[in-house]
Amino acid sequence: IFGIPLENAVNVSRVCDHYDLPAIIHRCIEYLEAKDALTEEGIYRLSGSSAKVKILKKRFNDDEEFHDVHAIAGLLKMWLRELPENILTEAMLGDFLNSIRNQSKICEVGRLISTLPLANYTLLRSLCAHLIRVIENSDKNKMTLKNISIVFSATLGI
Repeated sequence: IFGIPLENAVNVSRVCDHYDLPAIIHRCIEYLEAKDALTEEGIYRLSGSSAKVKILKKRFNDDEEFHDVHAIAGLLKMWLRELPENILTEAMLGDFLNSIRNQSKICEVGRLISTLPLANYTLLRSLCAHLIRVIENSDKNKMTLKNISIVFSATLGI
């Protein structure tokens, strides 16, 4: 499930019919929110140990349980980093970056998002919804919009 194109990941491990989201993303977000990780200080900024993340990656592939919120957050970031193509697609990444840099074209971002392939759009929507909930708890977790932006711009290669 790691390091394969998003469309393939959806086909092998779709959350449910007619919802183009890989199960790993859904399960990581669901776990983090159920374990109250939204209030965990440094969630996504503080890495789980690489050994734990590797064990977790194997356990996820073997469908076993694991219970460390920082390792789960690290696994989510690892999965995103290992996507062979950018979530915004290589073909559209330049357009996204130009629109973001130019405040007068910020409405263009919405148009670009609407033209993403369905799996990319669904992943982006799910991830953004989760990260908004993380930011809403920044008074507890210290993960402000700026901190989330720093972490995920590197993770997503944007």
